Amino acid sequence: MLNQKIAGLMLATFFLSTPNIALAETNWLITPTEAAKVRASVGDFKELVSAKEGPGPEITVKAPKVLSRLASPVDIFITFTPGKSGQLPDMKTLTVTLVGLFNINITDRLRKYIKGENLAISKAALPPGRHRLRMAIKDVAGNPNERDVVVVVVKN
Repeated sequence: MLNQKIAGLMLATFFLSTPNIALAETNWLITPTEAAKVRASVGDFKELVSAKEGPGPEITVKAPKVLSRLASPVDIFITFTPGKSGQLPDMKTLTVTLVGLFNINITDRLRKYIKGENLAISKAALPPGRHRLRMAIKDVAGNPNERDVVVVVVKN
């Protein structure tokens, strides 16, 4: 019950402190509502190299730069290359999850941005805050790898 009250207060605070945003007109990668749901447990932490390092594909974040503070919209470019196993990535196995108090799978809204062995998103709309995204992928032989990426978005 206390957690529900805290979450409700956080959500109300977020919407009262955020400028009037036309949600229907913006192609949100992460919506303000989703950001408010996960924010309670994200807190301050350093960039994590891997959530669960495995022999699967190497996940390399080319943009944004690690721990940089950005204004929305944000360009995101991530490459997936053979990892320790030497096998090619199986892009159909890629999952991307917004991690926090509640984990939210955002993979389906990213599928259209997969180009070969890259995830390339131009001008992704993200609300202000610290967003932790967990990418998990397997190679063609089924070897897994995961990586957490933190994107910090400041108010414009």
